[in-house]
Amino acid sequence: MPTFTSLKDWFSPNPDPNQIPPIRPDAVPVPAEEPFRPVRQSNGFTSRVLIVVGIVTFVGLLLFFLWASRSILLLGFGVVLMAVLLRAVGKLICKISSRIPMKAAVGLATVLLLGALVGFGMLAAPRISEQMSTLTSEIPASIQKIKSQLNATQWGQVVLKQLEEDMPSPSLSRVTGIVGGTLGVITNAVVIFVAGLFLALDPGLYVNGLARLFPVSRRQRAREVVASVADRLESWLLGQFIAMFAVGVLTWVGLAALGMPLAMVLAVIAFVFDFVPFIGPLIAAVPAVLLAVLQGPQMVLYVALVYLAVQQVESYLVAPLVQQHTVSVPPTLLLLTALLGGVLFGLPGTIIAMPALVVLITLIKELYVKDTLGDHTEEAK
Repeated sequence: MPTFTSLKDWFSPNPDPNQIPPIRPDAVPVPAEEPFRPVRQSNGFTSRVLIVVGIVTFVGLLLFFLWASRSILLLGFGVVLMAVLLRAVGKLICKISSRIPMKAAVGLATVLLLGALVGFGMLAAPRISEQMSTLTSEIPASIQKIKSQLNATQWGQVVLKQLEEDMPSPSLSRVTGIVGGTLGVITNAVVIFVAGLFLALDPGLYVNGLARLFPVSRRQRAREVVASVADRLESWLLGQFIAMFAVGVLTWVGLAALGMPLAMVLAVIAFVFDFVPFIGPLIAAVPAVLLAVLQGPQMVLYVALVYLAVQQVESYLVAPLVQQHTVSVPPTLLLLTALLGGVLFGLPGTIIAMPALVVLITLIKELYVKDTLGDHTEEAK
């Protein structure tokens, strides 16, 4: 029997097919060593740049979308505030009578709100309308008197000339814009009221839909956060209306004590504009000061002191007492939020600055302080 003693015999042209050659260790072929090739390591710089560019692009598109739809967002926020108001009144009705279901209480709150507006209109509207027409007829006379006083001095003439250059002249386009703006305000008010009523009647439908956007394990927490935001908004609305009512009453009492004409309509203006932080009281004081010009410089001083005193009482007495039982908003943050809202959205942004800040503070406390930091102390609530 032939044997294979070397690798040459294994590859011989006439091997014995029945012979299994032994495998010797020294007969195993050794692969030739390849030349050293350094492996190029990827530093991930390109990947990081692409991630940053993607994030910046997404944020930019999101901000552009928010800016393009700012009117819809403001309208939606007004709908939420209306729903919160109706639910708050409905809860008060349920506390008075526990037999009334919540939906019926919201419907009753709507009827009461409309009835209060209609009743106020029927009782006070004639007098307010008369005073308002008197106010609109007397303010031009006050402005004319101010112009004549400014014309008496050289620096006053310079001021009047500059004001006349800056003030746009009336035109058909401006009148059309004013009419269109008025119709837009009325339409938005109707939409806010109707949509807010539907939201107040069945908020669970919308809350559950929002919760479905989160993982199953976090949906209950999402519902709790939404409920906390709604509670804070209810407390803020209650405190805000108390402060507005106090400002209106104090303004009416102060102007009536001075013998100022049209005290009621000026108090109503102060009540309405007190909802706008910072600039609202200033705007409300303008017609009162203009009307006081006809009464003499001494009356102008007294009227200005009345408005200043009312604001001091609200800031240092009414607001702290109300915030003990409602929501405390830091004044500096409110000022910055109002300025930012005014720059981004104009006057509507300034109007919603305070409730938007309440929502933002609540979300930070619930999502960051409690959930992320784990701080569930009383100060974090």
